[in-house]
Amino acid sequence: MIKSIRHKITAQPSILSLLAYGLLALLSPNSFAAVNNLPSTQGDPWFWNLVIALIVICATIASAVLCIAAYRNWPQKGWRLGALAPVGVLALMLVIIAFARLGDTISHELWPLEIFAWAMFNMIYMVGLMTTKRIFEKADALTNTP
Repeated sequence: MIKSIRHKITAQPSILSLLAYGLLALLSPNSFAAVNNLPSTQGDPWFWNLVIALIVICATIASAVLCIAAYRNWPQKGWRLGALAPVGVLALMLVIIAFARLGDTISHELWPLEIFAWAMFNMIYMVGLMTTKRIFEKADALTNTP
């Protein structure tokens, strides 16, 4: 039984491992704009590009986790879908960026900025969504009070 489970795990890569490999491909030294545009006299910017990419990834994960937490905690279907919509936009953006970078290494050179912009816009969107939800809940509580 354990061998069959181990075979299933190793035979088919999981979505998490595919995302990890895709992330490593995006973090390769030649995938950053600074590497492609620096004169040869400058030092290696790979370390600072990695730091920026890690900041972007942490902000993106935190922003996506906010959406997922709202989805899990809100019982109404409309609010849940509204909370999950930005994650779909992020997934679409990542697919577009990944396929564009596979086709041409010059395209989407500022992909960390694109992802970071999504994270910041998502934070604004989620604050607006939570505020709107709270306003509607207060209005419903006032109308239902005898």
